[in-house]
Amino acid sequence: MPLISSKDIFLSLVEGFLTLWKMWLIIGAVIIIKIYFKLLEKQRLSKSGIAEIDRMDGLTFEKYLEALFEKLGYKVERTQYIGDYGADLITSKAGMKTVIQAKRYKRKVDIKAVQEAVAAKGKYGCTEAMVVTNSFFTKPAIELAKANNVILWDRNHLVKALLSIKKDTLSSEFLKEVAAAQKQQALKDIEQPSIDLNVCAVCGKPVSERVKQYCLSNQQRFKGKVFCFEHQREIKMYTSSK
Repeated sequence: MPLISSKDIFLSLVEGFLTLWKMWLIIGAVIIIKIYFKLLEKQRLSKSGIAEIDRMDGLTFEKYLEALFEKLGYKVERTQYIGDYGADLITSKAGMKTVIQAKRYKRKVDIKAVQEAVAAKGKYGCTEAMVVTNSFFTKPAIELAKANNVILWDRNHLVKALLSIKKDTLSSEFLKEVAAAQKQQALKDIEQPSIDLNVCAVCGKPVSERVKQYCLSNQQRFKGKVFCFEHQREIKMYTSSK
């Protein structure tokens, strides 16, 4: 068996080091590229204002979309906040009338939103139906939308639309205006009679018997209406600042 010289060992170590160095260089380059594109995406989202949207409630999001579609050249009409039959906005442009369901969600939007948009399309006599969200859609929702020709705007579509207009058109001044409008609408919601005492008068979510009795026993605050925990806090805030 031939002896391996110290020179051969040294050359083998150098060759191994160079091989590992090249591998780590490639891995490092891939990591740097990924970080670069993540930073570009973060900058893009920051310019779009999507972070502000993520912090909005549902009503403010509707007002935000109203301003957005107006800037995009549409005539926009908002429906009433309660009993809207699944329609939040009605847009008109070039003879096309579209009903829009707005969903400001943290989770994926499910099939129910598409079903509501389809129903609202007939209710309001529209030619098109659309669902807009700051999130994404479940696979069943996408499939149902395709089958019923419902237009879906997910987070990526929304960011693209926001970037197509100047950011100052949806500025902090606008957010102050929609916040004021939100307060006025919330106060109107309190004064309107409740349709179903088993669901929240604002979001329509079913409530327990305990929550129902709590709201009904606090007539001064809730005016005979029923609200879920989330909207109980909002109503308390608005009535205390009235």
